[in-house]
Amino acid sequence: MFNWLMLGEVKPSGWIKEQMARDLNQGFAGRLDELCHEASSDIFVSHRNSGVTENSGNIAKVNWWNGETEGNWRAGFIMMAYLAEDKRAMAKADAYVRHILSSQDEDGYLGVFAPDLRYSKPGDLWTQACLMRGLLDYAELTGDKRVREAVVRATDLTIARCGSGKTILQSSVGGEGASHDYMISDVMERLFDLTGDVKYRDFILDLYQSLSLTARDADTSLPSLLNRDSGFRDHGVNTYETIRVPLWLWMATGREDLGRACRNALDKLNRYTEPSGSAVSQEDIENLSPDPMFTQYEYCATKEIQFTLESALQKTGVALLGDKIERIWLNAAQGSRLPDGSAITYLTNENREHCDGLAPDGASADASNKYSPTHADVAVCCNPNAANVAPLYVRGMWMRPASGGLAAVLYGPCAVSTTIHDVRVHIEEKTRYPFENAVEIEIQPEREAEFPLLFRDPSWSRDTTVTSAGATIRREGAYWVVNKKWRAGDTVSLNFLPSIQEVAAVNGEVALQYGALIFALPIEAHKSVTKTYAVKGFEDAYYLPAAKYEALALPASSRWRSFGLKPVQVTKGINRLRPFDEPVIVLQGTLTRQSDGGETTVALVPLGNAPMLRRVTFPVAP
Repeated sequence: MFNWLMLGEVKPSGWIKEQMARDLNQGFAGRLDELCHEASSDIFVSHRNSGVTENSGNIAKVNWWNGETEGNWRAGFIMMAYLAEDKRAMAKADAYVRHILSSQDEDGYLGVFAPDLRYSKPGDLWTQACLMRGLLDYAELTGDKRVREAVVRATDLTIARCGSGKTILQSSVGGEGASHDYMISDVMERLFDLTGDVKYRDFILDLYQSLSLTARDADTSLPSLLNRDSGFRDHGVNTYETIRVPLWLWMATGREDLGRACRNALDKLNRYTEPSGSAVSQEDIENLSPDPMFTQYEYCATKEIQFTLESALQKTGVALLGDKIERIWLNAAQGSRLPDGSAITYLTNENREHCDGLAPDGASADASNKYSPTHADVAVCCNPNAANVAPLYVRGMWMRPASGGLAAVLYGPCAVSTTIHDVRVHIEEKTRYPFENAVEIEIQPEREAEFPLLFRDPSWSRDTTVTSAGATIRREGAYWVVNKKWRAGDTVSLNFLPSIQEVAAVNGEVALQYGALIFALPIEAHKSVTKTYAVKGFEDAYYLPAAKYEALALPASSRWRSFGLKPVQVTKGINRLRPFDEPVIVLQGTLTRQSDGGETTVALVPLGNAPMLRRVTFPVAP
């Protein structure tokens, strides 16, 4: 079991920081309020919903929706601004938080409804959650106690109004079992972590028990999760996020029925997971098999699965969850966005042979299948959530073991500044991971201090080596434990040894993984712009294949030697700080043409280098 570090104690460096900075300055993540009304309607302050006026200027005409958009986007923006240390963005975040605090009512309310509607309409607690997650992030990043106190006042009011036996929690769109309102749990959990006050736990326990009684068939109700044979059918984003509710309650109460439910939930999630790490959600799961050709995953689902798995890793310490988190962020999330951060696809399928407003089968309309900085014609939900993915990954890179010291659980270039045994410690993680598989850790304590450092050993590494002069090094489960009396300038070197591995897909085909990366065959595409925005550089676009895809297969005769493919580092024409612009590593070799059995030379690239059109899974030819 691990504890979270305070947000901001881990900061990105290298390519991760560059991606965040680029997203803030060139991408929609920095300018969503200029691109769509949903992110700029000021629903939490000047344009709250009342019985007289509704703030429902969105495609669904739902009066809480703009609160979801604004709250989720601002939370991601705040984290990115401070983690990337972008002064312009930080100033914008500061101004927004001051604006929000100016609107807090005397009773503590922070939300999207005027007094005549609050605590009586769907989406009230959900939009509060979206806003207050960002406010708590800001409080941790800046140390501003006033902001945390504002959140405490708001949540105390919610507990007083909606606690057991009081105002009945209304359902959001999708029915009570598919209500996003239960995700006020994220706010309550963090306050419980920070204060230890059991009122936050007890409030969510009451809500979850109510859900389990009134919506027994919902995917994440306790009866459904205790039934290992039942599948997931509901709105995918809600199913995947709500797993965090019983997960926290299990750890906070020790109830074994909740523990069984959570273990079952994670097992069920595996049934719907695509090779890239995300899972079926189009919009509903519908118990569909994760077929790489025809089933899709929503960007919102990608974000929620990533954070749910991070929450599970923090609570259980199960190292394999780290592999899954890295897979989803480094592959599914990167493979659904343009490298410059100007657009994402709302829905994505692994083997994308066209991105043109049609479903994967090419037979029916699907407005989600395009690249857009807003997706306002579908729903402005995925783009705000996309702003959260990178900072949430950074938040979980290092954690604090209950036994003391620090643990590196997710890898990538970053720096950690925290206190261990009352000693200030700064750690630099120097690496080009996942494009290279060596990690150098440099430790700078303010004075000599002894403590353990734990390092997750990825399951794909065949023979990891860990060295540190003068340290004792031992293996505990899937972690390396390095202990010594650390002095300024001490180092730990990790070298992972990957091999090309097969990742089975449900259609009998396989994807190829090397290290933490899934590789794909890019398909040359032509762009067709369908909409331009007032903000220069932003557009909606289709991508159509330049030619018919030549069906290829992996040669069975060389399966024993990685199908003859070899990893090759690219050294020319690349920018290592922008590794998804042009690939810095490829798998070179030949694949078999299915039409005539001949060979074709290929260079497979990381999935994030083939975001438009690509083939991720291949049959194995006899």
